[in-house]
Amino acid sequence: MYSKHTEIFGILGYPLGHTLSPLIHNTLFQLSGYDGVYLVFENERWNEIGLRPLIDLGVKGVSVTIPFKEWAYSQANIVCKASQTMGSSNTLLFRKGIEAVNTDGTGAVTSILKFNPKLLDPNKENQILVLGSGGSAKGILFSIAETLHKNAKKGKIQRKVKILARNEFATKEILNSLGNPEWLGTTTKENCMEETENYDLVIHTTPVGMKGFGGEPLLHSDFFSKKHTLFDIVYNPLETDLVRQAKKKKAEIIPGYHMLLYQGIRQFELFTNTSVKSKWIRKVESLLLKQLKNRV
Repeated sequence: MYSKHTEIFGILGYPLGHTLSPLIHNTLFQLSGYDGVYLVFENERWNEIGLRPLIDLGVKGVSVTIPFKEWAYSQANIVCKASQTMGSSNTLLFRKGIEAVNTDGTGAVTSILKFNPKLLDPNKENQILVLGSGGSAKGILFSIAETLHKNAKKGKIQRKVKILARNEFATKEILNSLGNPEWLGTTTKENCMEETENYDLVIHTTPVGMKGFGGEPLLHSDFFSKKHTLFDIVYNPLETDLVRQAKKKKAEIIPGYHMLLYQGIRQFELFTNTSVKSKWIRKVESLLLKQLKNRV
């Protein structure tokens, strides 16, 4: 039931026909007893329309998806450090002005830490391989950097992170935005195959493998072994070709939809100033997985 006191939130983007964000947020409103509703604001002209109609409607906050994340960041007068570093935001809060936050990296890092905290231990000698240099890679690398710095002994990060990407300009942008740290560098497909033993975590951030997207994978499937953990952030389909190939080689798999789940949970907390309980997360995950399985 909705009333004049019901707070309005939503998702802004285009296209939004398959978005699962309303399922996440409206389920959390129901479980928490928070008087809110989460709607879909689909339009391909948000950068022309602007945010005023939403603010006038009384909307309290929105999730932002492609292709408006960079534009959303430019509309804010208060920005979080992650948004500022990356130049893009996936969350806007309409309170005192417009606040921009990015929860993408938080969602990814939470997924990894819940699966195996050792995978982001800055004192390990194994390396992390990040595939891609787009917006998702930026957000994930920012949050990885924060996590490594937070837990490093005497500020010294042993763990190395390598980026494998086709876009050299975007890769350099990431390195520069993070201050060109010693622990972060680039690699090639050939070097990866020669140094496969050096890696334990692979994070795939490109849309290759997503439903409707073609393209050649950045990494050869022969790379994987049981020593590796693969986190492919694509969640539609539930298992990409890359995931299937890695599973055949007995690699561990972090489900891609976990990033969607945990970035959404962080958004909900920002929207409502409510801490999400573990039992609510389990319920939302169960519903999310059911929806994704039905789409196969």
